[in-house]
Amino acid sequence: MSEGIVPLRRRGEKQSALDRVDSAAVQLLATGQATSLQAARAEVILADLQAQRGRMTTVLADMRSREPTGDAQVDEANTNLVTAINYGIVQIDLFIARAQIFLAEATRSGPNQPKRGGSGKLHSGAEWNFCLTAARMAADQER
Repeated sequence: MSEGIVPLRRRGEKQSALDRVDSAAVQLLATGQATSLQAARAEVILADLQAQRGRMTTVLADMRSREPTGDAQVDEANTNLVTAINYGIVQIDLFIARAQIFLAEATRSGPNQPKRGGSGKLHSGAEWNFCLTAARMAADQER
């Protein structure tokens, strides 16, 4: 577990999205459900993304099932919402694909094996950017 340090927060402090990911990842690691802290973080992020996609799909189905109201402004707003939700689902699908690659790399490299570089591989900077982006998405969702 030497691949990363998990910062602990003080009691009473509001938990950030990154703290929540780290706490859940440490639980996975402690219970043997992940091979490394990095793989555990990837598992948590992937599960969050899949849950968010499921929620958005539910909202999309609800929006599509609504009958036109007859009010042009409301109907246009609903159409715009459907478009925005579709766009959001596509973006989440892209993040899920990246998370799956990240998880495969994290699982393959394991805690005691060196990371492999090369074409098509995620490097630590890209991995960190992915984690930050996923955490920002989770924070936006919490607001």
